[in-house]
Amino acid sequence: MPLWKKQLSPPIAWGAAALLALSLQACTPAESRLQLAAARIELRGGSELLTLECDWKPSAEMLDALDHGIPLTLDITLSRQQPGLLGWRTQASEQHSLELRYFPLTRNYQLRDLKRDSVRSFGVRAAALAAFSRLELPLHQSGLRAGSGERQHVRIEFDTAALPGALRLPALVAAAWRQDTVETTWPGTPAA
Repeated sequence: MPLWKKQLSPPIAWGAAALLALSLQACTPAESRLQLAAARIELRGGSELLTLECDWKPSAEMLDALDHGIPLTLDITLSRQQPGLLGWRTQASEQHSLELRYFPLTRNYQLRDLKRDSVRSFGVRAAALAAFSRLELPLHQSGLRAGSGERQHVRIEFDTAALPGALRLPALVAAAWRQDTVETTWPGTPAA
């Protein structure tokens, strides 16, 4: 009997239908949007800062979760790269994890750099999201500024692993929990 005429058992049919539905859901575009307008390293007061100008629009489900106390985390990685035999090689890198969280009891939002213990508080969600329009992250590692013949590379991604366990599976398949990774590069500056 040909394969298309065979009757599938109900558990296999339901499993195949669920797998098909999940794979189709995973193909839908992300609802959350992050745009990176500018990235540069600035020298201020003897220390270097990574300055990012972003426009972050989390999805409605992300904002609802945030308003219920679930933190949203963005991982930002800055690296200095040199050309190698098979592409660019990372010579030095530094990572920042920015966590946006709402505290319902105190009714304030906090933007926190998890690896640097810096915290900024906001009374309203719009102000907290507007803080992403200009981020100034101190660089603690020396040798991150790219020189002549090198380049800087920045990567920003939504950290689904930082979500509570119950939201990790939806974050893998639901478009409302996906956000495209943003990357940019710029050439190094010659030493003065």
